[in-house]
Amino acid sequence: MKQSKKIFTRMVLNNWGGMNHEVIYFHEFVNLFSGKSGSGKSTAMDAMQVVLYGSIASDFLNKAADDTKNKRSVLSYLRGEQKDGSANRENQDFYAQIVLELEDTGTQTHSCIGVTFEVGHADQDLRKYYFFSHAGKFPEDDYLGADGLPYSTAQIRQLVQSRAGSGEKAGRMNINRIYPTKEAYISTVNEVIFGSVNASRFKTMEKSAIALRMANGTGQFIKDYMFPKSEENTISAISDQLAAYREIKERVETLENQITLLDEIQQHDRALTMAGADLVRVEATLRIVDIEDKKVQLKVRHEELAEIQKAIEELRTQAKEIQFQLTGKREELSRVQAELIATDFKKKEQQLKQIEDTIRLCESEVDDWQSLTLRLQKWIDTDGITDYVSNSIYHLIEDFGKEEVSQEMIEKLRNGLKDIHEMINEELEDQKSQCRKIEQEHREKKEYLEDLKSDKKHYKSALKEVRRRLQEELSTRYQQTVHVHVLADLFDITDDEWRNAIEGRMGRSKYSLVVEPQYALAAAKIFRNMKKAEYEVVDLLDTAAIERDQPKAQEGTLYDCVETDLDYVDLCLKRYLGHIVKCDSVEELHDVKDGVTADCYSYSNYMYRHLRQKDYRYQTIGRKVSMTQIRKLEEETAELEEQLIALQQEVATLQPVNELERLQNLTFERIAQMAGAQKRLSEYQTQAEQLKHEIADMKEGIYIRQLQEQERSLKEAIRELETQSGEVQDKRNEKERKLGGKERDIQDRTEELELLQEGFVPNEELQAKVLEEIENGRTYVLRKESLAKKAQLEKAQETEEEARGRARTNFNKTYPSFNFGGMEKDNRVYDELLEQSRNNFEPEYKKQFDDQYQLVYKMLRENVIATIHSEIKGAKRHRREINALLAKISFSDSIYQIDILPTDDENRQFYDMLTAEELDMKVMDRDLDGQISFGEDAFYRKYETQIRRLTDKFMPPVDEDASNRDKHRKEMEKYADYRTYLKFSMYEQSEDADGNIKKNYVDDMAGRDSGGEGQNPKYVALFAGFAMLYMQQSNRESKIRLVLLDEAFSKMDKERSEVCLHYARQLGLQLVVCVPDERLQSLIQNVDCVYAFRRLKNRISMIHINKGDYLKMLEGDSEKKVKNALK
Repeated sequence: MKQSKKIFTRMVLNNWGGMNHEVIYFHEFVNLFSGKSGSGKSTAMDAMQVVLYGSIASDFLNKAADDTKNKRSVLSYLRGEQKDGSANRENQDFYAQIVLELEDTGTQTHSCIGVTFEVGHADQDLRKYYFFSHAGKFPEDDYLGADGLPYSTAQIRQLVQSRAGSGEKAGRMNINRIYPTKEAYISTVNEVIFGSVNASRFKTMEKSAIALRMANGTGQFIKDYMFPKSEENTISAISDQLAAYREIKERVETLENQITLLDEIQQHDRALTMAGADLVRVEATLRIVDIEDKKVQLKVRHEELAEIQKAIEELRTQAKEIQFQLTGKREELSRVQAELIATDFKKKEQQLKQIEDTIRLCESEVDDWQSLTLRLQKWIDTDGITDYVSNSIYHLIEDFGKEEVSQEMIEKLRNGLKDIHEMINEELEDQKSQCRKIEQEHREKKEYLEDLKSDKKHYKSALKEVRRRLQEELSTRYQQTVHVHVLADLFDITDDEWRNAIEGRMGRSKYSLVVEPQYALAAAKIFRNMKKAEYEVVDLLDTAAIERDQPKAQEGTLYDCVETDLDYVDLCLKRYLGHIVKCDSVEELHDVKDGVTADCYSYSNYMYRHLRQKDYRYQTIGRKVSMTQIRKLEEETAELEEQLIALQQEVATLQPVNELERLQNLTFERIAQMAGAQKRLSEYQTQAEQLKHEIADMKEGIYIRQLQEQERSLKEAIRELETQSGEVQDKRNEKERKLGGKERDIQDRTEELELLQEGFVPNEELQAKVLEEIENGRTYVLRKESLAKKAQLEKAQETEEEARGRARTNFNKTYPSFNFGGMEKDNRVYDELLEQSRNNFEPEYKKQFDDQYQLVYKMLRENVIATIHSEIKGAKRHRREINALLAKISFSDSIYQIDILPTDDENRQFYDMLTAEELDMKVMDRDLDGQISFGEDAFYRKYETQIRRLTDKFMPPVDEDASNRDKHRKEMEKYADYRTYLKFSMYEQSEDADGNIKKNYVDDMAGRDSGGEGQNPKYVALFAGFAMLYMQQSNRESKIRLVLLDEAFSKMDKERSEVCLHYARQLGLQLVVCVPDERLQSLIQNVDCVYAFRRLKNRISMIHINKGDYLKMLEGDSEKKVKNALK
């Protein structure tokens, strides 16, 4: 009965590589992808691997192509990126799918596995993708929606849910799922859909088959692909035990070192503590001295305070007496003044004073009126300005002050003066602006002229500055003078007719800085770092690039009108002038790409334009200065000076306009008041004279004179008393100020004393001793000695603290696992650890460590040996199973067999021990009892030396560091790998006519075998390995039989290829093979399904080739026609 299996029947590719939508059909046995390099074969193969491995990593993509420059990724496939940088789906948002369909030949059920992608136009990596599976075949639309575009993620989810809802299944569990993780997908696919296939070995063997290299020996090939490393993680168990080894072996040495380092810390900490105690005693002495000194100071301050308070009280009494006298004098003065007022004399004096104040105001207004009239008069008296005054305003100014003012006249005058002022200011600004322009032009031409007279050209300061800095830095870098020139200084114009055209077309480029080509790159790097804004107008020519490109000049161009004796400058001129054709008419300009006429009419980039005069007004190009240009500049400079003087005179004439009166800040009421001030002044002066006569008459009376004398005398007495009162008050204020200062001083010193006494409880013996010293007048000496001793102790304390810190740092660097910070306030944790270490460091404790070390050492040996022994036996069983498969097919009356022998290197010494028969009983004991206890039996006595040597291979160095850890782990993996002790090989077995068996080892025949003969055994071994992979599982479910091969059978002839493919059929394998077109003819008779891949304009197309039609074509047509048919 034919064994059931699972075969891949179809694959859908939606938006993958150069394919928008393709469906590939697979046969049960041999499927062939044919095409030239880059045609898309590997594109389809890579798509299959993405789904098979559940991975979007790029480590397996296009491995057989060996194209290291073309780094492919899943995202680049999805966008359809090509080698030329283009992409079929660039700047697009789209969905994509890869789906594989499988059929179970036993149950006749189908299932599908695949992945869907959602790609954004700006995505830099894959963000949204989902692996899925469902029961049944592909949907009828092959995952394309009604719009012809691939399913969205939502549509995939809907499809999966619909299959789940229909109850359709393809195995022992529901596979209609979109998987949340890669691990969940791989688990379900390999365990359920593929039929319990080991996922790790499946991926390893498929990737190895695709990237199969035939250069390695057959033995290495068999070891790598057919006898994989054990999956038991013995290294982790060994590593755990080795950690115990290190801890046990190093513990005692660690304790010894810890004690030494911790003891040093403790010694410094004790010295620090003693210094601290002495410092406390010295500081207490100084504190007692300060307290007693502060008490003395306070006593003196209180005595001074009492004296000040007494003086203030005396001044307060004196002030009361003066105030009593002032009150009496003021009352008497009030009585006298009341009697004077009653006589009307005082009233008239007050009236006279008010009128005199008014007269002074009127006199001021009269002055203001006269000043205003004179200021207005300047409008018609000032030369130049009077020309702008109209007749009506002129008459208003002349009549101002001669007649009575009106509001209408004032407004008319004010508006008129405003208009004149604005008109003159506009003219003034125009003249000033013109002055500035002429000054600027005059200054530039004068500087230009001075440069020309000095035989120099006038260049901008930024250009000169950059040139200087470049020359300095280049000369310093090359230790010799490196000249930096302006391009215009290095060539001459030989035809003056075309001078202006050359100057104009060169434009800014003629001011470019140039250096010899060998310095150009260095100059460019220096110039890059000059980032001032003013340097943006400076250009630096890349003479090295121009020399590299070797530009040519056309005939009849501006290049014909220049010359230079420097080759690199000549190349620059060819580059900038060698394409500009000299023309005489517009028609000639029209017929060229780039041209110019002698009168500076230019044509370039299909555009006519006049060259700017500022680019050719002055001669810049040339190695010598032109005298004609100097004379021209002298004339222009003189003319500009005359224009400037005339304008400056006009400006000076009109400048005073801003100082003239315009009535802007005066109201009509104010002007009217000033105009009537003279009249009011005369009236008030008459009233004042009359009052003076009346007052004089009243003063002739005797009673009034007596009252006036009493008033004068009382006022004098009051002034004297007020002066005395002020002096007393000043003295009192001064004393009170001193009183406040003294009280604050006492308060501050009291607080200082309280601060000194706060929390301070002096030692009675020390206090008595210090007080005795103070009473004996030794305060100064005691303070000085104590301060000196304090400084000495602080220095000692600082020294010991630094020493303790260094000792702590040394300890913490050596033993960071304790997590000590090094900045602990006290030494408690270090002292406790020192005591603990000393307690642990006992001879008896050390012996216990040694015993434990031996026990763990022995246990490790037993576990390692037992594991390797079991795996060697398993490898030999696996060899027998493979050889049984290999014996089913013969190649030219011979078969291939695999052999496993002991290794022939230094590890041969361990083989007999690892395969000893005595171990079989021990393994049995372990299965029964759960442990191994070898004891001192015959096995150990026999192999003790080998056991110790092997165990030493696993032992890390005592001082193993991080840099050697990975290297040592690889060594551990090597010696834990059973294959290290075996030698794998393949031999060709044949039987002669006499029945004698003959063995020829494949690697020994490699030198005399052809390329195809050398590949034969490897493919045989590979197919056998895959067959074992799919047969080794314990359950009886249908399983896949897939093998992917890229660039396969490259050197095998038709006969050997046929035998290999026949062998794969016998094993029930389903092959997907990629080959170049030239191999198709020799393979097609032995394949079942053929697709020819072609690439055209970044699109991949596939042609399903009918095998029968193709074979008929081979029988009737030439090979050339066959090849043409495949194009």
